[in-house]
Amino acid sequence: MPTLSSSLSVWEIVHRWAGYDPDTFRLRLPLLVKDYARLLFNEIIEGNLFCETLIQAKRPAKSNADPRFYVAGHLNDLYMCIWGKRYKRSLMKWAAIHRDDFEEWCEGYSIPLPEFWFPPGWNRNFDSPWHGPRALWVYHIEPEEPGGVSYGFDLPKPDEEEPASEPSAPINPKKLRHNQKARMMVQHMATQLWKEHPDRTIAEMAIDKDLLRYCDAEHYTTGAVRKWLSAVAPQHIKGQPGRPRKKPP
Repeated sequence: MPTLSSSLSVWEIVHRWAGYDPDTFRLRLPLLVKDYARLLFNEIIEGNLFCETLIQAKRPAKSNADPRFYVAGHLNDLYMCIWGKRYKRSLMKWAAIHRDDFEEWCEGYSIPLPEFWFPPGWNRNFDSPWHGPRALWVYHIEPEEPGGVSYGFDLPKPDEEEPASEPSAPINPKKLRHNQKARMMVQHMATQLWKEHPDRTIAEMAIDKDLLRYCDAEHYTTGAVRKWLSAVAPQHIKGQPGRPRKKPP
């Protein structure tokens, strides 16, 4: 069965890619698994493939950061794998690669996307409703009898659709639900931020930690926040709502 996990370890990727179960114990790794591991670690160490847990940044000598997250702390094990001398399983299980970064890397080399992570015909980038999936709106209802569970969904009503960028009438904040307040605050703060940073994309704005924290929108999905932002984004930004640009090293 294909997996749509946002991140997988190198261990899982090379096994699934080669057609093996990553959870099956083997004294010796299959040749194709070794080849894929050497390939990925070489691309990581060369900086062609971003690894979430093996970054290229330099860690200061006096730093509270965990040294395990830096390439420099694993050079010997990485090169031993690349040279085919030793395959450190704990390192392969530690190294995590995001699905989007893996897809970008494959496309750069014209490598067919492996079906275990990119099943053909599956719509992987569907747009969720502006209010997000209903799983985020579930609430507890105390059952009348012991045992079991009762719940409901505090979903927005049909007349509470995404508003235009400029509401036609004043809104009483006291009558707003939490999601409506969060949406208004996100849109107001984003409007101000876009005046200072006119080139920021919707995707970049949707993951701004300060915006999410101060607007009390951290628990809403990125898709929902992007929907809110699309209503107030500058015209020259609305055409580029894709992935955030990568920051230079």
